[in-house]
Amino acid sequence: MRGLIIKDLLSLKNHWKQTVILFIGCLLLSIALGNYLLAVVFVPIMISSSGITTFSTDEFFNTESYTLSMPLSRKQIVTAKYLFTFITILISIFMGAFIYSLIDIFIRPGYNGLNSYMMFQLLLFEGTSIIVDFVFYPVIYKYGCEKSRIVLMAIVMLILGILSILSVSFNIYKVDFINFKVLLENLEKYGAYLLLFTTIAVTIISYSLSNIFFRHKDY
Repeated sequence: MRGLIIKDLLSLKNHWKQTVILFIGCLLLSIALGNYLLAVVFVPIMISSSGITTFSTDEFFNTESYTLSMPLSRKQIVTAKYLFTFITILISIFMGAFIYSLIDIFIRPGYNGLNSYMMFQLLLFEGTSIIVDFVFYPVIYKYGCEKSRIVLMAIVMLILGILSILSVSFNIYKVDFINFKVLLENLEKYGAYLLLFTTIAVTIISYSLSNIFFRHKDY
């Protein structure tokens, strides 16, 4: 199982040139805007979202058929993918803190340009990244990378359609029972706790579904 995690970690180096070039662009844009949030979070987000990319690579090279010939259970293969994702999250948080420190030491922007609250925002981005990844994983194990994109797009369009219908209905019937000011205040107070709870719940559900789907998948 450790070998599978190392394999996925080594795949990160295949994209380091593109990541560096894009980071330089983000840094220049941040300097122009006078706000370094984009520079701080860009590389971490690229790293933490690499789990989905490994699925595409495995599918392209038909790696899973080879992996199944190894003395590993299907549950161990799924567990390795989730452990890899958590490792990339830790790496991305470290990279975010490292980039934050470099900007603070060498560029020394003012408080509006760089502040500790950006590290908190980075943690929120990482939590969101875990949720997005773990929503994708069971669908990929069920349908594969190509079909999963269509399935997830259909789900997103369905959700947007429902929200649009609700929005129009509220407007037609003059329904105004949502106090957005209070909602935003509650999100600011309890948003981090809500994100933590959602991340834990999504992780448990996603891991369980991935094991079920991969156990019944034929090659």
